Amino acid sequence: MLLSVNKSKLGKILLPFLLLSSILLLVGCARAPARGWSGPLVSDNVLYVGTIGGKVIALDVSEDQPRLVWDKPLGTPKAGGALACSAQIARPMSTYGTPAIGEDKVYVGGYDGYIYSFRIDDGSMSKFDTGSAIVGSPIIAGDTVFVGNSDGKLYALSLNLSPKWAEPFKTGDKIWSTPAVDNGVVYIGSSDHKLYAIDIESGKEIWHFETRAGILSTPLVFDDTVYIGSCDYNFYAIDAATGEEKWAFESGNWFWTKALTYNDEIWVGCLDHKVYVLDTENGEKIWEFETGGMVRTPPVLIDELIVIGSEDGNLYRIDPISKEPRGEPVSLGAPILAPLFPDPEKGVVYVHAQDGEHTLYAIEVETGKQLWSPPYKTSG
Repeated sequence: MLLSVNKSKLGKILLPFLLLSSILLLVGCARAPARGWSGPLVSDNVLYVGTIGGKVIALDVSEDQPRLVWDKPLGTPKAGGALACSAQIARPMSTYGTPAIGEDKVYVGGYDGYIYSFRIDDGSMSKFDTGSAIVGSPIIAGDTVFVGNSDGKLYALSLNLSPKWAEPFKTGDKIWSTPAVDNGVVYIGSSDHKLYAIDIESGKEIWHFETRAGILSTPLVFDDTVYIGSCDYNFYAIDAATGEEKWAFESGNWFWTKALTYNDEIWVGCLDHKVYVLDTENGEKIWEFETGGMVRTPPVLIDELIVIGSEDGNLYRIDPISKEPRGEPVSLGAPILAPLFPDPEKGVVYVHAQDGEHTLYAIEVETGKQLWSPPYKTSG
């Protein structure tokens, strides 16, 4: 009952939804298409990313400077949007998620509600309409594409974008996160406060786990445990087989990212500006690192360093053993909201920074050196 909840806890539960409502008003009632913050993906020396102009671009990154291979529009704007306020507003055409690669195609979730596939050789396009805005990323497991939308539906599609389940799996509210797949099960968080475990073949629920607020972060499945953060300020470890809670860690704000595992540790960013390092067994805090802004991007491991992007416009390189920063932060001067892409072979991390034009950077992790000069603008 409401009266049994103390003011502190009630504030923690209500604040995320006040923020979420504000975000919906901003993106749904704007007079222009949503801008998006697509993360980059690199495969066979080609980088794929969505732009704020509603395109997907493919860049050859094998040389000293990136070279455009192709750029393709996500589609033709339609009247009325998934989150639009009137029929006069064009259907938003941008993308927030990171592309995914399956066989000879790259897949992108559009804010217009379509899941797109582009052939990697020439960019020729196919699409499937989910009916509502896609904010999270698609993922591919075997021959299946999984993607959630703002109607609270999770779709399982073939690589040719035909439905594989009789009906999409329906949650009780928006899905803004990215699915995770492990051992024949797909896991997805929803704004209805629940994490779901769903059978890949049938599309039927196996179990669900309920928190005190919406779940916008992406699950990490490791060692028979699902790790996920919630807007109730807690980060949870959940038994992957039963859906039972193993432990919970309370932070200073809500989580909107995916965790990273390293040497029996969990590294996870939080909107309280911090990255927490937790013991995988009991959730006890081992260490914390504070940045100058909200941490929305998952930490990545490359060259035995953990790289953290922050909304303060900096990249931080941390030695995971000593917990000491490697040199000064790499300042990009623009908020980092999209997931980073690490390339271990080159020792490079690719960053799509949100500076109004949106700019791609290639950063050498060991030295912090910017490799492209000038960086590549994706404002088109």
